[in-house]
Amino acid sequence: MKLGTSIMQTPEVLTSENIYRGRVFDVAADTVREGDLVYRRDVVRHPGSAAIVAVFDDRTVALVRQYRHPATRYLSEIPAGSRATEAEPPEECAARELEEELGVTAAKLEKLTEFFVSPGFCAEKMWIYLATNLTETQQRLEEDEQLEIERMPFEHALRMVAAGEIEDAKTIIGLLLAAKHLSSSPLDGEGSWVDEFGANQCASHASHSAPKGKAGNKLTASS
Repeated sequence: MKLGTSIMQTPEVLTSENIYRGRVFDVAADTVREGDLVYRRDVVRHPGSAAIVAVFDDRTVALVRQYRHPATRYLSEIPAGSRATEAEPPEECAARELEEELGVTAAKLEKLTEFFVSPGFCAEKMWIYLATNLTETQQRLEEDEQLEIERMPFEHALRMVAAGEIEDAKTIIGLLLAAKHLSSSPLDGEGSWVDEFGANQCASHASHSAPKGKAGNKLTASS
């Protein structure tokens, strides 16, 4: 049989038992038949999420720094959050999380990509958006959220990716896709949003140290 000509049938779920119900996700134990093979898979059921690369008119981007207990460290990330239900449009989730975490709204919200976060055990799908034409409103964090806003030149964020200073997958994906998208988007006739370094040569500058963004919950850009 030639490569790519096989037709794989969808495996059959024989049983599904909910073994954990949480505030954000559930866990189910599924028994699956795939051809002659029967096996068990523990699956995290999640309604999906949205993440946002928020780029301001001055060519800065805002990240949020917060403690992530599973990673046992503070991480710098693009804003993100879970959909209220599986029926919620991801762009509505993105707009909500943008205002909740950064305190801004976007006149323009463009989808960059969508993907499964970790399909080996988790059903969560994530959508990533580019937010531009931003207007400052008011931050509305949830009761259990504690974060600092880090606003910095977009190129500095790319240097952080190249230097391994950003360890969050959605943030790496979002920043690199946004760089590609913005590199061809002119700004008032002054050239591209992202310079040649930012768009094409990020990896070759991995040895460069990245200036830190200004911490705090204000959207003041670092120099």
